[in-house]
Amino acid sequence: MAKSKLFILVLIIGLVSAACGQVKQTQASTFTDKQAMAMVKEAFQTQVSLSEKPQPMEDIEKQLNESFTEELTSSFIEDNVVMAEGGYMTFGSDFAPHYIPFFSYDKSTNVDYKNGKWYIWEERTGEDEGPVSTASGVEAVVLTKEKGNWKVASITNEIPDHLK
Repeated sequence: MAKSKLFILVLIIGLVSAACGQVKQTQASTFTDKQAMAMVKEAFQTQVSLSEKPQPMEDIEKQLNESFTEELTSSFIEDNVVMAEGGYMTFGSDFAPHYIPFFSYDKSTNVDYKNGKWYIWEERTGEDEGPVSTASGVEAVVLTKEKGNWKVASITNEIPDHLK
């Protein structure tokens, strides 16, 4: 009798554990590559909009916190936001740190999910034509979950080898 109760208990624990694992996998797969790319595009627009007019620092933090991790929001503000008449704002620059790159958001934009992170990147050949020049190499944005929401965690020139 005791063996059958133990068996039933182990069976129930196993089924509950399997169900929880399936729920976590389903939650991770509900965020798609198209959503990841759209989020990066929206985050870039948020950054650009900060140069339109001075505003209170609290408003800037709120806007950035919707798309960026707390750490990246803090770094972006420290390196790019300045006091201006009537509040705070950013000034445009081709070399400002923590800005999302000028992606084309087409077939040359790569998106992949690995090890709990989304990677969005483009490989650059080094162009000097047009309004924006680029150095050769990779420009990437990494998304991670913070407090249950996907957010931009870093902007980098490196991606893991298994994505190349």
